[in-house]
Formats: sequence, C-alpha cells, structure tokens
Amino acid sequence: MPGRECEEALDRLFEFIDDELPEDELRRIGSHLKTCPPCEAEHKIKEKIKNLTARSGGEQAPEELRERILASIRSARDGA
Repeated sequence: MPGRECEEALDRLFEFIDDELPEDELRRIGSHLKTCPPCEAEHKIKEKIKNLTARSGGEQAPEELRERILASIRSARDGA
C-alpha cells in the first residue's frame, strides 16, 4: 500500500506536469519521484497521456469525466 508521500504525489501528478503547483510542492513531488520508481512510472504514463491528448487537438475532457477516470485509476492501483 502506498505511503502518504506516494498518495500525495500520485494525486497531484497532472498539476505537477502542468507546473500548476507552488514551487515548494513542485520540488517536494519532484524529489519524491526521483526516489520512488512506482510513482515515477505513473508520472511517465500520465505525461504520455498528456502529450497524446495535446497532439490530438488538445481538447480537455470535462471535469466529471476526468474525475471518473482518475477514480478508476486509483481504484485499480489500490486493488493491484
């Protein structure tokens, strides 16, 4: 089961990728990703998703859909 640092990093990855966090949180999450291979793997997956979305027109999914998808990912990750 992931620790508190993992949970926070994973929950905030899209904000981290988009540089939408305060500088101290960007540094903290970046440091965590460097030392946690499972979180870094998830980071790379979400970066690829973001890049693919941007190349396909850059349209953003509605917030409700985004939240359902993220909940599904969290549920699958917690059950794995």
